[in-house]
Amino acid sequence: MRRKLGIAVASLVVCTFVCNGAMAQGRGGRGGFGGGFGRGGLSDLLQITQVQKELKLSDDQIAKVKEIADAARPPQGTRGQRGNNQTDAERAAAREERQKRTAETDAKVTAVLMPEQVTRLKQVQLWVQGYGALTNNENVAKELGLTDDQKAALKTISDEAGRKRQALFQGFGRNATDEQRTKAREEMASLQKDTDAECKAVLTDDQSAKLAALKGEKFELDMAAAGAGRGRGRRGNNNNN
Repeated sequence: MRRKLGIAVASLVVCTFVCNGAMAQGRGGRGGFGGGFGRGGLSDLLQITQVQKELKLSDDQIAKVKEIADAARPPQGTRGQRGNNQTDAERAAAREERQKRTAETDAKVTAVLMPEQVTRLKQVQLWVQGYGALTNNENVAKELGLTDDQKAALKTISDEAGRKRQALFQGFGRNATDEQRTKAREEMASLQKDTDAECKAVLTDDQSAKLAALKGEKFELDMAAAGAGRGRGRRGNNNNN
């Protein structure tokens, strides 16, 4: 049961990084790991035990990151209206406020890290974001020199994938059966594979090579361990690759 919950939590974290950037995109989204991630940011990644170990964070660094992240969370009852109860202007204002808060928090947590840890963290961010970084991470777009036509094509792909993901998890709750969960994971993996292929096709060979260089050594997030270990310091299962 705990493992299932861990997978669900980790899936939400990853989906926040990879998908919501497109929706949060007044900017570069949920973020850009180097910018705001919409609702998530570098501080969220840094609370995953596997990431902490990958960066070789000290206990003191882990404690400071948690303290900063906790302080950045809005007090309960102050998050305001959401969804259909908000006007377009209210949604835009809320999005801008989230992005501002995320950017400020990211600046604070990266100040706790050593330069080499910041570099690796941004690489880990890119591995977690996948090709979603092309629309969610402004720094990546600049590094690759994406044209306006490429950005438009990538946004179309991202928006369509977002609609499919939303439909996939529509009504998906705690009472879902193991069979439903397995099917959802398989469909999500298939959708991600197709989306990645479409995004890759938009890039030139030179841009693909630059992206690979930016990502550095491969990092694969252990979904179950991420959900179980998030925010728990060094305790929790890990599978560092």
